[in-house]
Amino acid sequence: MRKSLLVLGCCAMVQPAMALDLMQSYELALKNDPVYRSASKDYEAGLENNGIGRAAILPKIGAAYNQNANKATQWGAQYTGGPQTSTNWNYPSNYSYVQLTQPIFSLEAFARWRQGIAQADFSQSKFIYNTQDMLIRVAQAYTDLLFAVDQLQFQTAERDAFLEQWNVAKKLNKGGEVSMTDILEAEASYQVAEAKVIDAKDAIENAKRKLDSITGTNITNVNDVNKLSAGFRYLNLPATKFEDWKEKALASNAELKAAENNMEIAKQEYRKNHGGHYPTLNLIGAMTTQQSNTVTSINNTTNQAYVGVQVNLPIYSGGEINARSSQALANYEKAKADYDVTRDKVITELRKQYDFVVSGKQKVAALTSAQESATQLVKAMRKSVQAGERINVDILLAEKGLFNTRRDLAQTKYNYLVAYLKLNQLGGSLEVNDFEKVAVYFKK
Repeated sequence: MRKSLLVLGCCAMVQPAMALDLMQSYELALKNDPVYRSASKDYEAGLENNGIGRAAILPKIGAAYNQNANKATQWGAQYTGGPQTSTNWNYPSNYSYVQLTQPIFSLEAFARWRQGIAQADFSQSKFIYNTQDMLIRVAQAYTDLLFAVDQLQFQTAERDAFLEQWNVAKKLNKGGEVSMTDILEAEASYQVAEAKVIDAKDAIENAKRKLDSITGTNITNVNDVNKLSAGFRYLNLPATKFEDWKEKALASNAELKAAENNMEIAKQEYRKNHGGHYPTLNLIGAMTTQQSNTVTSINNTTNQAYVGVQVNLPIYSGGEINARSSQALANYEKAKADYDVTRDKVITELRKQYDFVVSGKQKVAALTSAQESATQLVKAMRKSVQAGERINVDILLAEKGLFNTRRDLAQTKYNYLVAYLKLNQLGGSLEVNDFEKVAVYFKK
């Protein structure tokens, strides 16, 4: 799963034609979502910790070259008891060396190496989580927009029903059948419904902007966004029992993996600081070249090569090592507590999404039956109006109930599909093919 998610950025990008479906939204998000692009670069940067940590245990090779112009005066007698004379010297000299240092024993270096591995693993776990989260955000933003459209249809139907009630009340008032209070109540209901229509339109604009920011598109017409197709089918789960999902989450959840990696990072940070109490042993090898190093060796060149060991023994550092070790140990204990917090949060959310998926099937079935009943009611009301038994407002109220049921059914389906993705994410198994299974529901 990790490999397939880590290569998402290499997928081909498809620009939408006239209509935008869920899969196209995902493909556009791969290229344009700023959150995902930031996560990708953070992942690339984090992988470099592997090399940074490994460098602590690999040999270091350094070289230097010095070129000097020397001016010296030498005082002394040419022979015993002779007069003091001075000799002036002007000569060039140079010095160069190449040195190799290989750590043999260094607890700090070994801890840096292991910490680099843990930091790279943390970046990978974090990127997998962010990639899965991007799938969730795309699906959530897409369905939020569709639900906002459904909500506008319901609010419009409700407003029209209240408007008809208001008109009927005014007509009946002329005949003395209803009071002015009834007219005012009907008018107030209509005005409230009109305000809700305005809110619903604003909700559509907000949902459009949210989806636009993820996909990098500019949706000008919500009708260009594919709606939920007919023939809703339930999705098969890779596991049916909650305990199986819990076991999967504890083993594979990306957020838990990141918390586990963070624990290892903190542990190695403690070992790195605590290692400052111990000596280090390095293998040293060098080659040097010196020319005219002193006035007694002018025009003489000395080449030297040596191999040896270097032992560094810390004696006293003003208490810094103790303080850093104590600080790192406290941070390690904090990381362990943070892991427990993350684990509890993941399991709680896992239970919530599992229940959504399981109960979602029952809710979809119940609301589907309710929609069929509401549809039959609208048909019956229309026949009653034609027969003179009912008035137009009764049809509008029945249609309002139908739109309400359709909205609730659509929302339940949206929640079911998003919960399916979240359940797989929490279980650590969410991949693109799971997203494709959901995207099929929005194909024309």
